[in-house]
Amino acid sequence: MKKIILSAILSFLTTVSFAETSGKFDASGMGSWEMNIMNAGNGNMAITYDGNAGLADKDPDSIFHKSTMNCVGGLTLTAGKFEDETGMCTFYLTDGEKVYINYKGKGTGGVGGSGDFLIVGGTGKYENISGKGFSSRQNLKGKSGFAHSMNQMSGSYTF
Repeated sequence: MKKIILSAILSFLTTVSFAETSGKFDASGMGSWEMNIMNAGNGNMAITYDGNAGLADKDPDSIFHKSTMNCVGGLTLTAGKFEDETGMCTFYLTDGEKVYINYKGKGTGGVGGSGDFLIVGGTGKYENISGKGFSSRQNLKGKSGFAHSMNQMSGSYTF
């Protein structure tokens, strides 16, 4: 009888320890990005950027609600359009942990862009997080040398 009880307890603990958590998110916010620009004229430019944004999720229980993100990336404009934006973001979550994404996008210089992203990892309890989603941004007017934008991100994750 003791063996049966012990087996049941171990089975329960193993199931709890390896249970996956999944969720969806739909976050938005605003940010500013310091830019380095090489301008060849006629809408032809190479741009790299590094900046931050604050995000709020429609669901206050989302892991991304009230997070901030730091993104580093770049793109090349040809006649004012880009199809090669790539970069990586670190999300700083309210519980002190981090989540990392890689993204790719396309759009129009000075207007905005959109693309897909992959959640590639995190820290602590999010070390094995994975997922994917879609993001978009609309550029805003602001201080010269910086890009300012409204950002929307939605997707799903598992950890």
